Amino acid sequence: MGGLPTNWRTLTGDAQTDPAWGTVFRSFDLVSPWSVGRYGDNIRADTFRSNFVVPDLADCINHGIDYMPVIFPGFSWRNLNGGPLNQIPRNGGHFYWRQAYNAVRSGCTMIYGAMFDEVDEGTAMYKLAPTTGQHPIQGAFVPLNIDGYTLHSDWYLRVADQAGRMLRGEIPIADVIPISPP
Repeated sequence: MGGLPTNWRTLTGDAQTDPAWGTVFRSFDLVSPWSVGRYGDNIRADTFRSNFVVPDLADCINHGIDYMPVIFPGFSWRNLNGGPLNQIPRNGGHFYWRQAYNAVRSGCTMIYGAMFDEVDEGTAMYKLAPTTGQHPIQGAFVPLNIDGYTLHSDWYLRVADQAGRMLRGEIPIADVIPISPP
């Protein structure tokens, strides 16, 4: 398995440009291009699907390689470099769901959810504090209600469960989250 740069297929942008890297990238049994921070809302997630996921998957199929796109719930570099606290808003799970929906409707058979435990970067999926008042005193963390939603601490685990069920064909492919916050 290779965790690759986003532009692995075209050898542009974040990828090495030497043509020999194309051979290296296609030598893996499975590729998983890193996409965290490459887009920040549903519209750009749709554009990313058209420009990267669909052609990447086609290239992989053509070369007999498995493809595992990366999806993420939101992002914040506040604690690492002082960036915006809610740089890429989670939007109550709708941003994460859109990416899962895009991967499944594109024909992907697996998805990597980034990052289960990265609270400092605002990408954590496990149980999270619903409000700022429930956060530790030190550090600046993204509470679940930052985008105006009242969510249970395990909301993203629930949404990820539904995404997994959609991926496995246990529920229909849908562009909206099939569950509501409790």
